[in-house]
Amino acid sequence: MQSPTTTEQETDAASPAPTRKVITEPDFSGTPVPIGQWTERADFPQCALGAHVSIHGFAGVVVEIVNQSLKVRSPDGVSQRFNAYRLKTLFAPPDRTKPVAQPLSMERPKPAAERRPSRDEPEPEPPARVHITNPDFNQPVRAIRAFASQAEFPQCAYGKHVDIPGYAGVVVEIVGGSLKVQSPTGTIRSYNAQALKKLYGKA
Repeated sequence: MQSPTTTEQETDAASPAPTRKVITEPDFSGTPVPIGQWTERADFPQCALGAHVSIHGFAGVVVEIVNQSLKVRSPDGVSQRFNAYRLKTLFAPPDRTKPVAQPLSMERPKPAAERRPSRDEPEPEPPARVHITNPDFNQPVRAIRAFASQAEFPQCAYGKHVDIPGYAGVVVEIVGGSLKVQSPTGTIRSYNAQALKKLYGKA
């Protein structure tokens, strides 16, 4: 009868397995850092081991990295695996040479023939919200899809700590159909509410 460990022994003899480092006591303190801030680093994924991260709304600590696969454990004990190459593709750093998308108020309107068909009556412009000067980053981070699927969006996201794939922060202002999202480092990005609703508002 063949020994069940034969394959493992042959593999070890051919190429000794590297020492696997496992975080047995993950530290969930502090605000989860969006995984996009780690994928930009040259030493990713190794640099993310032990880090408290947020991936598509799933927050947890990277407790193990095996074969380019990140094992992330949440505070309630749930674990998920994420492929490092896939994460690099999804959360590639934005092109810094291009400005953040802004309403094309400085350009001439396109001829009617070039415009996409829309409803007869335009939607009323939502009222502007006052800019939040002291955003609360201690509140739980929630995926933007949790708000984009609601009828009250974008107003329901005002003041909330949201995770937009690759970027997390508090919605500090809503004006002109755009959400101003401030990260814990003070960076503010603008996101078009209609675009977010189309991307993440599906039930």
